[in-house]
Amino acid sequence: MTIRLLHQTDLFRPYIDPDDHWDLACVYALAASGQLELGGVLVDFPPNHYPGRSPDVTGIAQLSYLTGLPTHMAVGSSVPYTHDRASLATLSRRDRAGAEFLLRYLRDSEGPAYISIVGSCRDLAIAARLDPDLFRNKCAGIYVNAGTGHPDVAKQGGIEYNVELNAAAYAATFDIPCPIYWMPCFETIRQEAEGTVERYGTLYRFKQRDILSKLSPALQSYFTYSLEGRTDARYLQPLMAPRSDVPSFVTFRADRDMWCTAGFFHMVSQAVDKAGNIIPSSNTDDAVFGFRPVDIKCDPNGVPTWTDADAESNRFLFEVKDLDSYASAMTLAMTTLLGNIQ
Repeated sequence: MTIRLLHQTDLFRPYIDPDDHWDLACVYALAASGQLELGGVLVDFPPNHYPGRSPDVTGIAQLSYLTGLPTHMAVGSSVPYTHDRASLATLSRRDRAGAEFLLRYLRDSEGPAYISIVGSCRDLAIAARLDPDLFRNKCAGIYVNAGTGHPDVAKQGGIEYNVELNAAAYAATFDIPCPIYWMPCFETIRQEAEGTVERYGTLYRFKQRDILSKLSPALQSYFTYSLEGRTDARYLQPLMAPRSDVPSFVTFRADRDMWCTAGFFHMVSQAVDKAGNIIPSSNTDDAVFGFRPVDIKCDPNGVPTWTDADAESNRFLFEVKDLDSYASAMTLAMTTLLGNIQ
């Protein structure tokens, strides 16, 4: 049966971190190639500490145009999730809209329904509190891109950004009654500053020119418009005349940190080998990443602890299996994937 995905993202214009525009392009590339059906895009409500941002409706519309796929989107809650169930009853209709969008997606899904979280867990936590049985019966898995994954809590080094957005919601995610694929952004907060690859952190870094130079002119224009933070209303014209809208030198030479790519491959039963080839996920010996069964606990402040578990667990932890090849392999594999958008 067709795999479905609802993609939740903190996709803003101007961006806070443009990795979200890369992630969204990967999701659309999987949908364009028929590997999954994109059931919707749920965009976080802009955080107060980054004023002047709005959900990037134009970026979604551009990829919808390039792939010929319809756009289904909603904006999340402006009110943080708390563990107080009574507070859910006070949410306005607009602040329940993201959670209701997610619940409607699950109800309408006939086949495997996945959720990818690459921003706040807020609307996910609200939805799961409203109807936990729906997740138990209909959700094939949630990929949670957040947190720090070092097995020694004392060495994690702090709270990661996506967790800070709503720590209570992040903690509540691990209680949702469906498979959880935890993808810590970092093994330790130190990893962010150093840009290194660590075993229990998804971070990898590449030069944007290494991928942008190999993409179709139209997709290059999507990235140009997004990465240069444009806000003009004529957002389709660059895609229709892409050769006059090539990325700037600054855009080409910039480094880009990425976190979420492995989860997109994994949900369609794929992995990546050391040479950057996309392979079946059953080829575990050749893959540069994998997921191990674990037991996870998370305190209300968003601090997780985990231990290894047996194969019966429905909680899984991302793991880099080849520290030396992971970054280059993921870069090449993402280049191949984005080639599906012309």
